Amino acid sequence: MFSHISGDASVCSGEGSGDDDDDERGKKRQKKRGIFPKVATNIMRAWLFQHLTHPYPSEDQKKQLAQDTGLTILQVNNW
Repeated sequence: MFSHISGDASVCSGEGSGDDDDDERGKKRQKKRGIFPKVATNIMRAWLFQHLTHPYPSEDQKKQLAQDTGLTILQVNNW
C-alpha cells in the first residue's frame, strides 16, 4: 500500500516540472529582494544598534524611519 503512495508522489513531482520555472523565477526575485540603498541600510542599522534592548520601533518611529530612508513603511516593517 505504501509503495503505491510513494509512486503517486513521484508522479506528482514529475507533473510539477512546470513549477520548476516558478521556483527559478522565485529565486531571481529572492536575489533581488532585500537590496536597499546603502544609505537606507545604514540608517536602519544605526537605529537597530541604538535600540538593541528593545528593537521594535513604534508606529511613529516606523514612519520616521521610512521618511529618513526613503523606504515604505512596509519595507521598514519587513526589514
